[in-house]
Amino acid sequence: MFNMACYPSRPAIRRGLAGLLVVCAGLSSRIASSEPADWFPDPPTLRHYVWNYQPCLTCEAYAAPLAWQRMAALAGLQTLRFFHSSDETLGPAYSAAPDVIVLTPSALKLEACQLAFVVGHEIVHIAQRHFDEDANAFSVYSGKPGNWTGIGEDAMQLSEGNFGLALRVSHLWQAQEQEADWIGALLSAQASGCGIESGALAYLRQEIEAGGGVAAAHAPSLDRIRQLLPFADSAKRLVELGPR
Repeated sequence: MFNMACYPSRPAIRRGLAGLLVVCAGLSSRIASSEPADWFPDPPTLRHYVWNYQPCLTCEAYAAPLAWQRMAALAGLQTLRFFHSSDETLGPAYSAAPDVIVLTPSALKLEACQLAFVVGHEIVHIAQRHFDEDANAFSVYSGKPGNWTGIGEDAMQLSEGNFGLALRVSHLWQAQEQEADWIGALLSAQASGCGIESGALAYLRQEIEAGGGVAAAHAPSLDRIRQLLPFADSAKRLVELGPR
């Protein structure tokens, strides 16, 4: 979920969609390793910013179920912190740099496979370093020199009250969301045994009119559903492969 205040994640799909349409039986989950699964896309090579996330006032640490830990391992993440918040104003779930996922009561009430997709979606934002992409994009589009700051929050503040800048970066956010959808759906397939129909599509169909608009991060739900359908067979193969 996009949230400028908490600088969650977003931009561009690094590989063509065909890159994950072929999922073979030789895939490895590597659960016990910090190495990502063989099929997981490489993260961007841009600079790493320093982030100083402070948990929200209503946030409490939340113990991640085994399936979520498996998704993090498949994404190559060694550390990932989960929090529960009673505050729904930022949506049912969001990610924040560098390693935080926040869930609210509405998210935790979802069916297990729908929630697995939501969590997988947010894991992708972190693993693919979308927040660093955002900081870099804001810096570049603002005309800042390359070394003007190494602090992520400083770069994100460039967007405050600057609708023109947000509009220029919105296409990156939309690409990030698309990437988080299809990779997140595949993470939940292998780690939780949830196909796209029971996870991602069931979740998106609840609010079929959601998303879209000028400078919006999320595409309309119908578009997100159409973009996910080509990955249904890959998800089935990962469900059959299962966690190892």
